[in-house]
Amino acid sequence: MKKEYTKEMMCLTHKMKLFHSRMRTNAELTDAEFVVLIAIAEKSRTEKNGRMMSASTSDVAKHMGATLPAASKMVRNLSIKGYVRQVPGEFDRRVTQLALTDKGNSILKESFQKRHVIMEKVFEQFGEEKTGQLIDLLAELTDLLEKEVMKKDD
Repeated sequence: MKKEYTKEMMCLTHKMKLFHSRMRTNAELTDAEFVVLIAIAEKSRTEKNGRMMSASTSDVAKHMGATLPAASKMVRNLSIKGYVRQVPGEFDRRVTQLALTDKGNSILKESFQKRHVIMEKVFEQFGEEKTGQLIDLLAELTDLLEKEVMKKDD
């Protein structure tokens, strides 16, 4: 394999991250804080044994690949800004459950709508066949990267 592929892929990944940042609708939030909101929203949509799950700070840390203290700090900041609500756990009061406030839900909805509009325009120009191929290739690449990272962590 050519060494240039790795360099080019890293460059393109960085550019995609920059585009992702520019598509946020709220400059008050950092990229990491936005990811925390997404993590909380995703965990809160998950059902287990017929009950809706709630996110914990450790769930957020795992989702982000961050340390627990770093995730705790971001959650605290988001709580102060009014995007996240921290509630003592139902069964264990030491475990704080996280939920998005109306403000948190609203900013996610706005950002996703803005991204959807932009991506629809881009994919329309890109064409259905190429878009499908790109998505398939990115899914395969993501799976392979995840497997390699997991090997490293073992």
